[in-house]
Amino acid sequence: MSDTTCPGCGTRLADRSDAPDPGPRRASPACLALAAEVAAREFEHPAILARWHQMTVDAYAAQHVGPDAPSIGPAFALIGLYLAVERGLGGPQVRDAHHFLATPKREWPRFEPPLTAWPVTVRDVAAAGGPEAHAQAVQRWGASVWEAWRAAHDEVRGLTDPLLADWRPRGS
Repeated sequence: MSDTTCPGCGTRLADRSDAPDPGPRRASPACLALAAEVAAREFEHPAILARWHQMTVDAYAAQHVGPDAPSIGPAFALIGLYLAVERGLGGPQVRDAHHFLATPKREWPRFEPPLTAWPVTVRDVAAAGGPEAHAQAVQRWGASVWEAWRAAHDEVRGLTDPLLADWRPRGS
C-alpha cells in the first residue's frame, strides 16, 4: 500500500480506497477518513469529548481550506477557533454562535490559508490514547491552528465581536 500526503495539513497517511471524496476541501481522502474516525471516537465518549467536537470540526476545516470552498466555511472555522481558544467557549456555545451568525444571510470575507507546516494535525489527535488524552490533543490542535492563522486574528475578532455583541448563548 502506498502513502499519500494530504495537500491541506501535510499529514502522510496510507492510501485508502474506501475513503470519501473530500469535495471542496483541500484534503486527501485518507485524511478525511481519519477525521471521520476521530469524530466517531468523540461521539463514543460524549461526557468527556462533546465539549471538544466543535473544535475538531473547526481545526480540521481551517487546515483544509480549498480554493473553491464557500467563504462561510473558513470564516466559521476561524470564528469557532477564536471563540474557543481566546474566549474559552465550549463546543455547544460555539455551535450556538454559528447558528446565530448564520441568519440573516451574510457575505463572509475570503480568508487565504497560511503557508505553514502544521505542527499538530488530525493524525496527532487520532494517535492520542483514551478520552482525556484525546481532549488534550484536540485542545493543542485547535490552539496551534488558531496560532497559525495569526495574520487573520484581528480581522476575525473585528468581524466576530460586533456581530455577537447582542448574542447570548442558550442557557445563560
